[in-house]
Amino acid sequence: MEKDKKIQERTIVNRKKILDSAQQLFNTKGYYNTNTKEIAKLAGVSTGSFYNYFPDKLSIFQEIMIIFLNRSYLDLCELAKKLDQQPQIAKATILRFVQNGMDHAYEDVVMFQDFDSIVMANPELNDIQGEFYDKILNEIYTFCNESPYVKQRTENPLVMSRMAYFLVQGTSAFVAKLPDDTDKSEYQEQLVEIVYWYLFGS
Repeated sequence: MEKDKKIQERTIVNRKKILDSAQQLFNTKGYYNTNTKEIAKLAGVSTGSFYNYFPDKLSIFQEIMIIFLNRSYLDLCELAKKLDQQPQIAKATILRFVQNGMDHAYEDVVMFQDFDSIVMANPELNDIQGEFYDKILNEIYTFCNESPYVKQRTENPLVMSRMAYFLVQGTSAFVAKLPDDTDKSEYQEQLVEIVYWYLFGS
């Protein structure tokens, strides 16, 4: 029993080391320029041991992607909850959400530059992304449909939810591609003004 517990603990630790090392390399060299041997070396495991945890490089990317998407979904759920509980500080709450999202995007910007081409070559990743997209849209839909504070700009809450999502995602993608030396704070503040007006403004 004790031996099995130690093996399980070592498995968890080594998997995390491999995921962290892969993410670090994907964000410095890019996904396509990184190989499993490099990941194993940085993680401190042998190349042979590497394959006990992951069958290939793509499976690592998939797990990192799921972690990223799940974090985005949970952040959005938390945002909707706070907007309902504290509507008086909605602008500040939306700003923090946007800033956190941007920070996560900048951390993974190199890795996710390869994202579209990886998904095109591996449709199963597109299916996973689609499942999270549906969950996120459903959360926004519920918020737009049920919150007493949201300005109903259309009789169709689905349109409201998609527009709110596209406003944040589309503008965030634009800002994320700005040069590194650009002061992005004003862009973030403008995005918050737009989203706030769309959801709550008169």
